[in-house]
Amino acid sequence: MRAPFDALLATSPASSCDRIDGRRAVAVPLVGGLLAALGASALGILAALVGVLVLTVVAILALGNVPSTESGHPLLAATELVFYAAAGAFGWWRLRALRPDAFRRPTARDLRILALGIAALVGAQVLLIWQLAVFHQGGHVQSGFEDFDVVGHSRAVTALGVGLTVIAMVGFGPLIEEIVFRGLLFGALASRLGVLGGAAISAVLFGAVHGDPVLFPWLVIVGLVNAFAYAASGNLAVPVVLHALTNAVGATILIETSLHAAR
Repeated sequence: MRAPFDALLATSPASSCDRIDGRRAVAVPLVGGLLAALGASALGILAALVGVLVLTVVAILALGNVPSTESGHPLLAATELVFYAAAGAFGWWRLRALRPDAFRRPTARDLRILALGIAALVGAQVLLIWQLAVFHQGGHVQSGFEDFDVVGHSRAVTALGVGLTVIAMVGFGPLIEEIVFRGLLFGALASRLGVLGGAAISAVLFGAVHGDPVLFPWLVIVGLVNAFAYAASGNLAVPVVLHALTNAVGATILIETSLHAAR
């Protein structure tokens, strides 16, 4: 017998998940998916708030001063990992309950879809470069990373900042964000609105939460590409890899720029 929480999260008309329009590959119950996505986000934010307080106190006691809170430095990078760990644990638990087959071993078809997704994202990157050039914003940095700096007062601190940034941006970030935005949110919306409607709304929300009006169109395109890749493959590992590759490019540029400025 289902626990009350599981029963609530599973409520949705069964027929809405079975229409032959592609949604069957990604659909999760509407109410369950939306509540799980919101729950993962809320839990991650709460854990991050507690985490940054605890980490700050520990750093003050250990170092004798207040650590830097700039993006790229160990404190903020560690706080991001706390956020992703909490949100990811809850999101993974709910996704496994609502759609156990969301992750599976990649097939030849998955690899072809991955290749098409990479090509689409390269095209989106070209459009982004054109957009920034046309509007004279070639030096624009994504919101939240304007003061990004991994260089600390010692090589050990710098190496820690680089390592934590890579783990957060290229590892945990893509995995957890895809679980929440594509596995849960997109899957829930697609069960009622179909793949196109679910992809559009989840992509707009994905772009909006990054809080960057300049990059918003590009982020929406990235969200659409990842959603369609998931719908076409039925394997969440495909958009996770696409997301990781996208973030890897950004992380490389941010880290290299920071290290170069310090030379």
